[in-house]
Amino acid sequence: MPVFLFIALISWSLASPVGASPDDDYHMASIWCGQGVRENLCEEGASAVERRVPATLLQYSGCYAFKPEASASCPQEPSSVLLNTSRGNFDGGYPPVFYGVMSVFAGDSISTSILVMRAVNAFFFLTLTATIFFLLPVARRGPLLWGSIVSLVPLGMFIIPSVNPSSWAVLSAATLWVSLLAYFQAQTRSRLFAFGILAAISTIVGAGARGDSAVYAAIAMVTVFMLAFERTQSFLRRSLLPLGLGLVAVAFFFSAGQSAIVSPDALSEGATRQEVVSLTISNILLLPQLWAGALGLWGLGWLDTTFPGLVWIPALVIFMSTLFWGLRRVSLRKGLALGLVFGCLVLIPLYILVNDRVLVGSGVQPRYIYPLMIMLVGLAVLDLDRVDLGLSRVQLTVVAVCLSIANTVALHVNIRRYVTGTDVGVLDLNKNAEWWWLLPISPMQVWAIGSLSFTLALIGAVFFSVTRSEGIFPTSNVAASKHLDHGTRISAA
Repeated sequence: MPVFLFIALISWSLASPVGASPDDDYHMASIWCGQGVRENLCEEGASAVERRVPATLLQYSGCYAFKPEASASCPQEPSSVLLNTSRGNFDGGYPPVFYGVMSVFAGDSISTSILVMRAVNAFFFLTLTATIFFLLPVARRGPLLWGSIVSLVPLGMFIIPSVNPSSWAVLSAATLWVSLLAYFQAQTRSRLFAFGILAAISTIVGAGARGDSAVYAAIAMVTVFMLAFERTQSFLRRSLLPLGLGLVAVAFFFSAGQSAIVSPDALSEGATRQEVVSLTISNILLLPQLWAGALGLWGLGWLDTTFPGLVWIPALVIFMSTLFWGLRRVSLRKGLALGLVFGCLVLIPLYILVNDRVLVGSGVQPRYIYPLMIMLVGLAVLDLDRVDLGLSRVQLTVVAVCLSIANTVALHVNIRRYVTGTDVGVLDLNKNAEWWWLLPISPMQVWAIGSLSFTLALIGAVFFSVTRSEGIFPTSNVAASKHLDHGTRISAA
């Protein structure tokens, strides 16, 4: 599964040009300057908050961004041509960890550097998730496996193998709460140590990438405390690690410029109470569109790559069905945890929208709240305690087919948008191609390999879930298990 999913993510990394993810001009300039001033990469600018970076980083996306009918066949300046800019993380608007790590791979060839960074982020995502997956008890692997899979298409497939710091925010959202809960439930010192290290990595990855991801890390820790709390000395001792990690997340948040939005006067400045109430109600009515945007209702890239219903409808149906299925078993603790995450999914974007005096569609993008959606669906299926979540083979097959179709169509649309622009509608991506990488692989080959690899990863997930669940819960015990108390653990020879 990890191998095929890695190939699928690499295919998505090739499906768009340099500068294709949102605000990439800002993020690429920040990466090139992630280790400070370096000759020919990041040089002193006209002021303390300006730098000189390769012109292509700033200019390339400008010729196709917000122009979906235009291909990415844009002229590029030599990497030796530097331009002065203030558009970058030169004033500490974002935490520095993501940019500092990615800057290791910045070199004279911009295209090569970007592709390497995208591949590294895809590999990092799969390495961390696969490590946690194989360390977890088999019955606990379902929430991580299916909670991640049902929320991947299309935004996750696009943003994970990118140079956008949201890549690490997604990784942290998928892994932190899982590893931290496993840390509290570990029965051996080796597992305790391993999950503690993984939780620490996940916290630093998220909090070190984005200010809002630091908030999400803190939310994940609070939900785990709700789920794992015990009145024992062992729990108290183990709590020292997440408390320390929580302080790290808070420190990252307040070190970033994004923390300015929590000013107590933010909502009251320049607006009457009636205006605030009216804007709040309007945004509440529109808020579900923002959530659905992470599943394909909104466009990718600079929000200019839009998808047909064959992408976002299957993705949305599978996500909501999985969430609803998880509600078949809700303990008090799980209910409180779900309520907290869902409440944040409502209140955080709502606060920002009202603070900025805008409606859904402006200001807040789906990728900002996407990590909370990953946590929500993972928590929803937590207490099912089966790798297959209690779904039948037919149901799992339907999940795999729907997500495979959605990914296949989304990958084709995304490649088409940059190869020729959306004004060309033929199936063959190679025909009249105006842009592509200088690689010995064609657009059609990338699409075929990426689509097939994602499908094979889904088949692997279904096969693993069915075989391992049947191994733990033999058929003779399944019916009997329905009559047992929710908290009772079932063991079978």
